[in-house]
Amino acid sequence: MEKWQNQTEQQMLEHIRSNMGRIQLPVDSYNEQIMNRIELLETRGGNKLFKKTLAAASIAALIGLGTVTAGFISPAWAETLSQIPVFSSIFKHTDNPGLKLAAEQGLTTSPNMSVTKDGVTLSVTEVFYDGIQLALGFKRAGVADERMLAEITDYKTNEFDQSTKGLLGLPEVTLESGERIGFGSSSTGNVQGQPNTLLLEMRELWNTSALGDEFKINISVPVAQIGEPFKFQVTVKKLAEGIINLTPGQGASIGSFHYKVKSLDITPAAMRLVITSDGEVPASPEQTGEFGPTEVFYELVDDAGNVMGPKGLGYAMMKAVQHPIVDSLYNNFPQKPKTITVRPYTMTLDNEPKLLLDADGKPVKTYMKELETTIQIP
Repeated sequence: MEKWQNQTEQQMLEHIRSNMGRIQLPVDSYNEQIMNRIELLETRGGNKLFKKTLAAASIAALIGLGTVTAGFISPAWAETLSQIPVFSSIFKHTDNPGLKLAAEQGLTTSPNMSVTKDGVTLSVTEVFYDGIQLALGFKRAGVADERMLAEITDYKTNEFDQSTKGLLGLPEVTLESGERIGFGSSSTGNVQGQPNTLLLEMRELWNTSALGDEFKINISVPVAQIGEPFKFQVTVKKLAEGIINLTPGQGASIGSFHYKVKSLDITPAAMRLVITSDGEVPASPEQTGEFGPTEVFYELVDDAGNVMGPKGLGYAMMKAVQHPIVDSLYNNFPQKPKTITVRPYTMTLDNEPKLLLDADGKPVKTYMKELETTIQIP
């Protein structure tokens, strides 16, 4: 069995190249990044420590695929490898089940772009876009503090605390035209259990038909105590399979209240429901006097009885708020449903106003059977 002890550094690089070239790696394994680093080292040189680290990281990727057998590396190299983390998908560690599933099924892409400024390296590691949401994963190196996002001191201007070098401000994402990407909601934060990583999720995207199936975005990330932001241009490709876009136009009425399902989009990672409505929010006999209904919310129920509520649910702090358009994101059902029933409900507020809670401390929901409508899924 061949060993590495007596190989030159150039031979080591060639050995990595040949092994990497013989296998098909998943999108999150950094195949391209490793090969690019090999090319960079061969053309520019590099210190021995970095070459050794590169070799270790490359072999670590191969080990994860079962391509390295016992005896391939020396005990000294094995010790080095034990100190090198194997590259892993950030999305697989999020609390977004749809995004996690997309990563596990290989539906994300890996731009593998890095920028280094003043000793800090920031990389865009992963991208996912399905017409409903755009998710971006970031990884940072060169900073001892494992936190990624600095405290935002002004959300109107996106100003942030600059006291700790290397902490990030909020990323800004624009189209090639310079226009910001429109969205209904977003979240930016550290990925739990994954130091030096950041996840940006932009949900309920606007005007996605105009974006097409492939488009470029510009990403600008400000970093504390570094003058210029880190900038990337990334090509985004829409997920090509497993997407269902429906415009049912179905709905129901009670009294003057009427709603209609404008659209229902289903992807492997999420569902999106857009409702239009008008009229007075219906009230039950229990929602009178000091009590009153909230706005109308909408659960989705599949033919197996699984129930999904809207993500990021909030409620208006006043009674009977009527929204002309409701745009909500939902987690997916375990299996592709044959039908989805839209089940409207309200919650109840008192005059303070506070939500009426049940014995378990959960909001009391008032369902309106007359308003349910069932959509066939092709």
